[in-house]
Amino acid sequence: MNCGLKDAWKHTFRVGTAVGGAVLEHKEADEIITRHFSSITPENTLKFGPIHPEENRWDWKEMDSIAGYARQKGVVLRGHTLVWHNQTPSWLFRSGSGDEPVSKNQLFKRLEDHIAALTERYNDVVYAWDVLNEVIDVEKGDNGFRLSSWYKIGGREIYEFAFKCMRQASPTAKLFYNDYNIEEGEKMEATVRFLSELLDSGIPVQGVGIQGHWYYNFPPEETLRTSIERYSALGLDVEFTEVDISAYEFNDRRDKADYYTSIPEQILRQQAQRYKELFLIAANYPAVKNITIWGIADNHTWLDNFPVAGRKNWPLLFDETYQAKEVVSTLIETGLNLSD
Repeated sequence: MNCGLKDAWKHTFRVGTAVGGAVLEHKEADEIITRHFSSITPENTLKFGPIHPEENRWDWKEMDSIAGYARQKGVVLRGHTLVWHNQTPSWLFRSGSGDEPVSKNQLFKRLEDHIAALTERYNDVVYAWDVLNEVIDVEKGDNGFRLSSWYKIGGREIYEFAFKCMRQASPTAKLFYNDYNIEEGEKMEATVRFLSELLDSGIPVQGVGIQGHWYYNFPPEETLRTSIERYSALGLDVEFTEVDISAYEFNDRRDKADYYTSIPEQILRQQAQRYKELFLIAANYPAVKNITIWGIADNHTWLDNFPVAGRKNWPLLFDETYQAKEVVSTLIETGLNLSD
């Protein structure tokens, strides 16, 4: 079957993957991207710390390589990510070279300058920006917001400013809020409230990214349907932005002696079922615009070191040798049948 995932599902949504610059140097990875994916997300390269490590120094090399690859291949980029509590350089929140915290106005200006530089360089190939990433914290936060340096210095206003500034700098890209565990429960409710308030205030948020770091036995179908319906009811696009289906539950098999040496067949079947359910459910909702798998093949996945360092995982659609798992042909066939 010569048809890839992107073509099988082109009438419903984009199918994307996450990449690092080094991954693109592998022939096998390039072949998979070329055949199967119509969007790519820089896994780490575009985050604030890696690309802007010092106030007057940028590291463009890897991101330029990824953007150039996207242009060459005719795929689009998700701009991931701007405001996040992790992978931020220490200079960003300091005043000059001292230990004094930066002023609120100065932090706003630094964010504005950062956005201006990124958009000037990549606007032509980025179709969507994750403007905010993981700013909701219903357990330890303040009024539902994570107590990050962004929030402590800039307050809620910096979140609104980020969207406004990005809209001015990138008039045509879709602007997203992106987070994990927002498909159910108290965190979903807090996210819906936040996004509703932004929209009511005229803030140009246009989509929500549900990350989708899930397990072979989660989520159930109803959870996915409910989350899509809640966010799409706000008039927002929905994208599943960082999908990987772990062979382990979060607290499962923490003892090294219990690690799997390969993914058990039963779990592989359940993993495939989760992927198929996601694609089929998403196809029922026009608001869903993209499903991005968080990596190309099982030889490179962040889950090999999270939440347990050194515990091998197999959460993706292609195995450690870049061979398609059986679920890939199932997804292609399913997508083609839906488009008939």
